[in-house]
Amino acid sequence: MMKAIYFEAFGDREVLKFGEVPTPRPRETELLIEVRRSSVNYVDIRERQGTYNRPETHVGGIELPRISGLQAVGFVVDTGPAADRSWIGRKVLAYTPHGGAYAQFVTAETDLCIEIPDSDEDLYAALPTQGLTAYLTLTASSRLQPGESVLVQGASGGVGSLAVQIAKILGAGLVFGTASTQEKLSFIRGLGAEAIDYTHEDWPQLVLQNTGGRGVDIVLESIGGDIFEKNFECLAAFGRYVVFGSTRGPGQPIAPRRLMQKCQTLTGFYVPVFLSRPELLHAGLQFLVDATRIGKLRPSIARTLPLREAAEGQRLLEAREATGIITLDATSV
Repeated sequence: MMKAIYFEAFGDREVLKFGEVPTPRPRETELLIEVRRSSVNYVDIRERQGTYNRPETHVGGIELPRISGLQAVGFVVDTGPAADRSWIGRKVLAYTPHGGAYAQFVTAETDLCIEIPDSDEDLYAALPTQGLTAYLTLTASSRLQPGESVLVQGASGGVGSLAVQIAKILGAGLVFGTASTQEKLSFIRGLGAEAIDYTHEDWPQLVLQNTGGRGVDIVLESIGGDIFEKNFECLAAFGRYVVFGSTRGPGQPIAPRRLMQKCQTLTGFYVPVFLSRPELLHAGLQFLVDATRIGKLRPSIARTLPLREAAEGQRLLEAREATGIITLDATSV
């Protein structure tokens, strides 16, 4: 048995329970990882609420009871029968798309694990889901070219703060990041981006002024609502707009022919779809680990909480009180 955070019904944070559950067994090519760190994602909140889209037929796309958690750092302690047993004893970063990382042990496919240095556990635990989203939206979805400009909405959050840094690593020119408070705007400037306060009605004009009236080549956005329409005011001709979430809701339907006016592209992004392209996921994870190891990428850790306080981590994320990524310490239950 192991300690874990799980829920047996959908609802508010009160449905999250901390207790003992069976330790998972690794299948075929999976690794069993003794978790040291995991982290909190907005997906975890949607799962708990029963509103997250997955292809399963269960309510909310989630089978109950459910242990959330899409990423982990820890030591490999066992393998499935078809996996290379030389993994045992290695410290790894793991992407766990089917959940389970809010626990003392989790299983992960071998090709979704990357060996990491025996240090900076929080930095690496912050990478997989948020980092893959940031990396793949800039590479596979929008195909960022050197010198192009990028607007990252919600740039003080987990995905946004990594996207700003990754865009610069990949050779972007101007990078803009939006936020709603002076503290968060200052944080974004510290990442090396132009900070934009999106609570001001005319914020798209600031982007246009800073790009000589042209607008940005790429927009990364996970907010929705009225922000969706405003992004188009500062998207350049031939610009690419990537939607990877909707924390404010879907907003109004879009008229597709509006994209014709400036030959723009609107693209949706959903990490689990890339499970059919594991080579892209593996390459993304390797990029994230390598960039972090040499200091080019520095994930921003908002808080590190004991595993049993996962509900507080979700509260901080829901209340938008976190600047950066919230990690969970599975060694301190």
